[in-house]
Amino acid sequence: MDRRSFAATLVAVPTLTALGYASWRYLRHKDEHTCRACSRPVHAQTRTIAAIESNRGVYCCLACALSEHRQLGMPVQIVELADYLGGPAMMPSDAFLVQGSEINPCKGHSTAVTTDKQPMHSHFDRCSPSMLAFRDRKSAQKLAAEHGGQVIAFSEIASQFSR
Repeated sequence: MDRRSFAATLVAVPTLTALGYASWRYLRHKDEHTCRACSRPVHAQTRTIAAIESNRGVYCCLACALSEHRQLGMPVQIVELADYLGGPAMMPSDAFLVQGSEINPCKGHSTAVTTDKQPMHSHFDRCSPSMLAFRDRKSAQKLAAEHGGQVIAFSEIASQFSR
């Protein structure tokens, strides 16, 4: 190996290593902040961790994970839910949900447009109706009283994810 080849190798190896590491970090960060199913941003107050065939993924919301189950026809195990009011993540069995309120953080994305630049009307949104998780029933009832929706325990809908 001559000096030129050796110098090129000394430059190339660290450069390729740095590029590989940067790519890995970018993809890892993207996976944590982008919904596995719909590619929307994951909001801290609706973040859901679910597993399909023991392959865990991050979802923007519980409704999106349920849509994933319906579309794939495979059981989806909900592993962890964010409390809409903040605080640490919780086990699904501890959660109370407000389903169908007027609050839906996932629908804050830009509207698709037709070829003539008119807003496209959506007939289906995988994140609707909204499903907001709360640590306690009282907080869920308060939000439902102010913004609509039905309060249910997660255990009441858990079977919908496994059929």
